[in-house]
Amino acid sequence: MAETNNSVVPRLTQAMENYLLSIYVVQERGLRVTNPNLVEQLRRVPASENLGTSLPAVSGMLRRMEKENLIRLSDTREIDLTSKGRQLAESMIRKHRLAARLVVDLLDVPLHEVDAEAHMLEHALSETLEKRIQDRLGQPKTDPFGQPIPGNGYKEPRNVVTLDKAKIGKVMIVDRIPEDDAKLVAYLHENGILPGVEVVISDVAPYRGVVTLSVGDELAVLGYNISSEIRLRPA
Repeated sequence: MAETNNSVVPRLTQAMENYLLSIYVVQERGLRVTNPNLVEQLRRVPASENLGTSLPAVSGMLRRMEKENLIRLSDTREIDLTSKGRQLAESMIRKHRLAARLVVDLLDVPLHEVDAEAHMLEHALSETLEKRIQDRLGQPKTDPFGQPIPGNGYKEPRNVVTLDKAKIGKVMIVDRIPEDDAKLVAYLHENGILPGVEVVISDVAPYRGVVTLSVGDELAVLGYNISSEIRLRPA
């Protein structure tokens, strides 16, 4: 479908901002943005955002966003961002991840509470305040979860792999962890599985549904289903 030439920036609702952010995250994780994948991501948005995830609610929002030239739908109903939609999505991601960095670095908010706080702040940050936060934090390239902040010069490390594909016995460094599951984040934090920490993969057992890794002298066990969302780089 040809992209409409429409330079007018739409007035985004909070729900539309969350949809843009969610579409961006699904794509960032290397997944196709189908309705099921999008709904799964939308359900990870904190309940305080009051997002409806029923089929009529999602279909209605996607039609509205297509009309506003924020997304385009392929013949197979796969969702993609237009250039304007991607620009706005990157702005939302940047604000969200800067807010996450802010509440951790300056306010010591517990890591499992960060995503919900960042979601509340992201909608209120003006460009002026965003720049002040950037300057105060020293232009950080990543958020506390290792996720890149768009526009800040982040470069993907070489040979990054997801946990489920890491070699057993090799020393690796945690590069990125998911942010949007508070219970999982609390478990990762409790077990020291955080960006910058060295780990060794002890066992990968998809038939048992678990991955076991060593963090220092301790062992931690993770569900195989979430291991693809944890990225590692060579030590």
